[in-house]
Amino acid sequence: MTYELLIRIDKTLVTSLSRQVYEQIIQSITNGCLRTGDQIPSTRLMSEQIQVSRSVILQAYEQLQAEGYLEMRKGAGTFIAANAAGIDTDLDNESHLYCEVTTKVPSFIAAENSPLSANLNNNNAVPYDFRHGVPAWDVFPMDRWQRALTEACRRATPDMLTYGPAEGSLALREEIARLVRSTRSIPALPEQIVITTGATQALDILARLCLNNGEQVLVEDPTHNVLREIFSFSGGEVIPVRVDQEGICVHEIDQSIATRSKRTVRIPKLLYVTPSHQFPTGVTMSFNRRIQLLDWARRSGALIIEDDYDSEYRYVGQKVSALAGLDSSGRVVYVGSFSKILFPALRIGYAILPPSLIEPFLAIKWITDRMTPTLEQEALTDFIQSGQYAKHVSRMGKLYATRRACLVNSLNQEFGNRVKYFGDEAGLHLLIELETTVGEELIAKKALQYGSKIYPASDYFIDSIPKKPTFILGYSNLSENQIRMGIKQVARAEKECTKNKQCVRD
Repeated sequence: MTYELLIRIDKTLVTSLSRQVYEQIIQSITNGCLRTGDQIPSTRLMSEQIQVSRSVILQAYEQLQAEGYLEMRKGAGTFIAANAAGIDTDLDNESHLYCEVTTKVPSFIAAENSPLSANLNNNNAVPYDFRHGVPAWDVFPMDRWQRALTEACRRATPDMLTYGPAEGSLALREEIARLVRSTRSIPALPEQIVITTGATQALDILARLCLNNGEQVLVEDPTHNVLREIFSFSGGEVIPVRVDQEGICVHEIDQSIATRSKRTVRIPKLLYVTPSHQFPTGVTMSFNRRIQLLDWARRSGALIIEDDYDSEYRYVGQKVSALAGLDSSGRVVYVGSFSKILFPALRIGYAILPPSLIEPFLAIKWITDRMTPTLEQEALTDFIQSGQYAKHVSRMGKLYATRRACLVNSLNQEFGNRVKYFGDEAGLHLLIELETTVGEELIAKKALQYGSKIYPASDYFIDSIPKKPTFILGYSNLSENQIRMGIKQVARAEKECTKNKQCVRD
């Protein structure tokens, strides 16, 4: 890729024009704007860009080449040399200090760059990566999606290419309303739906809207670290509530608030739940528990956020309706996303809002990013209307069911009765618990050395931390052979860790 350089020439200076070019390129190299291998404009193009004689650029480039800053490759172009001064070095100490003082890195971001990945960091070339929440890239109908995008571009009008409504495309909102009515039993109207840049933005807006000055938000225990960070960053006091085999323990909510809250006024504003497939345990909230939760919300005045992140995929029994489909008092905000169904980079999510929240929600949405990209919304609308979306969900459900069964069988074969797994009836991941004498971090580190990347789950728990090594294993983006081989390497790692521990003890 050729980089355009911002070179400013001042013809009133005593310094020659070629020297000015020379010095500004060196400055771009030493401050890290240009790095090893970056291609810079040709002498002809550069002279046209800054409107000077080509001989001026030639003189500067030749001097830079002589000093080892540039490498001129015949027939290819001019590139920053590998040994150029200042390239690939860290920022100066003052810059590092500034970043450390002013930037707080959330724990969930730091976890993505865990030392566990340091041993195999060559372009993320891990043969067996059990990362959760990742759809199967290899079977996505990219040709159909490309057609939908092309058609959206062909139909684009000036109105579509300017700033659109903050709530998103009406046509897409109409299709989402039809989808949730038919598949989730939610009697939603297009006017209640706001398109967001992924489900995370919807959650962030709700947190900004409802949480101020340490107001309480209840979350399931366990739950995703990202959710705790979002609510904490918005000023909320996060209070965990235990999850059992029927879902969140509604009867323990008041006790959890009394025990954990630091405030004298104990009136929670939000309660976040994943009732269709609890993250990460995989529990499906029972019907009785759903009714209890809705009754509690009506009494307390709290707003429930229902995150329905992967409800499309259920392999045992019939699909259950959404919590929002049972709500008659406007206490539930339903949040959905297309990331797990299509692909995360699409960044299209949505919120179905009670009427009283639509206007303030849109106000924050408008301020934060104005609108979600229009052409992608139009393409998604076409993808749904053409029937490709329904076909894709059906096809992927069958594929994921097969891969889930393969994972369960592999775990049973390698660990026998020493493994327990949870949430195998739905979703795109399993939570497993191992009967072993070694810790989960040690097993994960050793497994990575053998090419199998697994993810310890203890960090998702707040109060009810597992006593045994617990892992979350995604299987949707792995072939059956990869699943079998990956679990073999995990078993090998656990066996070796146990053996080494025994040897140390002896």
